[in-house]
Amino acid sequence: MTALLAGIAAVTVPLVLLASVSGQLRRPRALAAALRAQRVFPRRLAGALAATVIVAEAAAGAGGAVALLLWLDGPMRAASGAAAALLAVYALYGTYVSRTRRGVPCGCAGDGTPMTGWVAGRAGALAVLALTGALHGLPAGPTAYEMSIAVAAGLGFAVILWTLPRALLTERRATG
Repeated sequence: MTALLAGIAAVTVPLVLLASVSGQLRRPRALAAALRAQRVFPRRLAGALAATVIVAEAAAGAGGAVALLLWLDGPMRAASGAAAALLAVYALYGTYVSRTRRGVPCGCAGDGTPMTGWVAGRAGALAVLALTGALHGLPAGPTAYEMSIAVAAGLGFAVILWTLPRALLTERRATG
């Protein structure tokens, strides 16, 4: 079971991080604008902080993807550890912002998703998954069948976690 979860983590985490980077590159000002709207950091730091976050996501995502494609356990553990730390920070930050700043954008992947508890929950789930990958590394000697299961499940997890915050939005209607 641990090997399956580690295989799922090896697929899911880099895929989600690289998809996020792709979204950020398509809308390069969205994260900085969201950080300004969240009012946690000084406005003048928003651009630099956004660039730092995007580079960190790109490094962890690309590192994990390359390690998976070349089947390198040590680099996969390192990339997964970096991703776990980054995603844990996202989960804590998302929790804080969603509780203190209603209606602000997340800035996630450059889209307009509002910062909610679901965004923080997604980051937390990804952090746990990445930590599993960091602790257990790549599965040792999986069969083609086992790898196909891990890849399919990893793709499924990536899609579910990617769409979770937007799928669970509920429109609040004023009663009058």
